[in-house]
Amino acid sequence: MHRAILHIDFNSYFATVEQQANPRLRGKPVGVTGGDRLKRTVLGAASVEAKRFGVKTGMQIWQAKQLCPSLILVPGDSDKYLECTKRFLAILKDYSPYLEVFSIDECFLQCIGISLYQCVGIAKDIKREIREEIGEWITCSIGISYNKLMAKLAGSLQKPDGLVVIEDTKAAMFILDRIELDEICGIGPRIKKRLNNIGIFNFKQLRQVPKDALLASFKSYGQVLYNMARGIDHSEITPFYEKEEVKSIGHRHTIDHDTDNPQEIKQILLKLTELIARRLRAKNLVGKAIHCWYRLAFEPLNPTSQYISTSEAGVNGGVGSIFVGEGMQTTIAYTNDGLEIFKAAWKIFDQIWDRGKIRMIGVSISN
Repeated sequence: MHRAILHIDFNSYFATVEQQANPRLRGKPVGVTGGDRLKRTVLGAASVEAKRFGVKTGMQIWQAKQLCPSLILVPGDSDKYLECTKRFLAILKDYSPYLEVFSIDECFLQCIGISLYQCVGIAKDIKREIREEIGEWITCSIGISYNKLMAKLAGSLQKPDGLVVIEDTKAAMFILDRIELDEICGIGPRIKKRLNNIGIFNFKQLRQVPKDALLASFKSYGQVLYNMARGIDHSEITPFYEKEEVKSIGHRHTIDHDTDNPQEIKQILLKLTELIARRLRAKNLVGKAIHCWYRLAFEPLNPTSQYISTSEAGVNGGVGSIFVGEGMQTTIAYTNDGLEIFKAAWKIFDQIWDRGKIRMIGVSISN
């Protein structure tokens, strides 16, 4: 019997949580901003009603307002969204212990010993229980298939509140041949461009390319692309209780010369935060607490470090210690966007830096 995997994706999650919490927003176009201030310039999420006007997540607010003058802007509330996520995960855990959290509003559920079509009943029960336990305004699209890749694709085909089954590889290839390359998880703009550059514009063309040619062009990822075009995915469900808990993700850079040039430091910090963002996205994580630190030039390395933290009153340290400026700031919303992390990190660094020459700079994200 094939594996039976459900992909559960909550529709316009942040916006529908806001609509559930505030009945006056229901049925109206809502845009969730990036934080506590409405003057933020980019939309963090758009409701189903707003999307009908062409409003999209990540769009500049002025553009969204042009498309939808009646758009209601609501400041993001990460604590509210996390609490809602905890509630729906508690529901899903009762259906199977094989539950993998993919992101704050997505997860996979593997059911053992039942067919794909028996999973349809489970999917309907999940939808009903979410309506009853969390709220009628919060909906999810559920895809059911024989592997994770196809379950996620199935879930994307019917939104909002959809339920789609991809039964086998024949059905998978039928659907793959009717979508764009980047409509499947695993092909982003860069991979799509590289495929286009070698004359591949759809999955039918991708299937015609020999495996050796894909391996030559894309190294080990060529095997992934070869499988993907055929609806094959061998990745396993990683249950939430088996996942290694990631406390924080960070990078530091030792500069090969001493510098007090703000532009040079900004460029280094930008590269570090983009590396962090890539690792977050690869692990399907988000964070909000940004830490930034530096080491002054020519100071000896010492186990005792003096530090400044916006989260603590007082300064600890010892005579002869290296001086490390350290700060922590809770970002306006959970993020894995490099630019957002950079803005927060630079704000911290600008506050703690004494304008002396530095030799090392580091940044990390947690929570």
